[in-house]
Amino acid sequence: MKLSKIFLSLIIISAFVFNACKDEDKKPDPTGNKTNTQKLAGYNWLLTKATFIPPIVTTIGAQNFTFNELFEIPLIENCQKDNLIIFNSDSTMTIDNGTLKCGTEPQTAKDGNWRFVNNETQIEITNSAYFSLISANKVIIDQIVITDTEMKGVTDYVFTNPITQVETTSKINFTFTKK
Repeated sequence: MKLSKIFLSLIIISAFVFNACKDEDKKPDPTGNKTNTQKLAGYNWLLTKATFIPPIVTTIGAQNFTFNELFEIPLIENCQKDNLIIFNSDSTMTIDNGTLKCGTEPQTAKDGNWRFVNNETQIEITNSAYFSLISANKVIIDQIVITDTEMKGVTDYVFTNPITQVETTSKINFTFTKK
């Protein structure tokens, strides 16, 4: 009789321990170990900051200009500032032209290709109208850091004065915010 009570007690204790372990397995991963691709692809991203390091200093006519931010350059129109970029999971990109559209452009349009390189620390963007101010063919965004709400990175930039054709080399520090 004593032996059966001990045996029954061990079975009940084992059941509690086994069920406790199963509940632990069902909890979501608290560290949120997603790859950069999982954090980036399929979401709407808005360029919220693009800082020149060092600032671009240029002369047009008799006047000197200093540009600290990409949006300070007069060539960037207000209708471009609310555009969203979507990095699609098939390595293409889509642009959503936002609330303020420039002219008769469609609301959304395919826009080039993207891919991660160097263990997801860089994004290579090719044939993109969105990034054409930086380069018409290929842009490498380096030092990529992606969270659930933000993406940051840096790229080289060469500003060519439209009048004198003098080039100024800088870097752009990007911040995109998930919308």
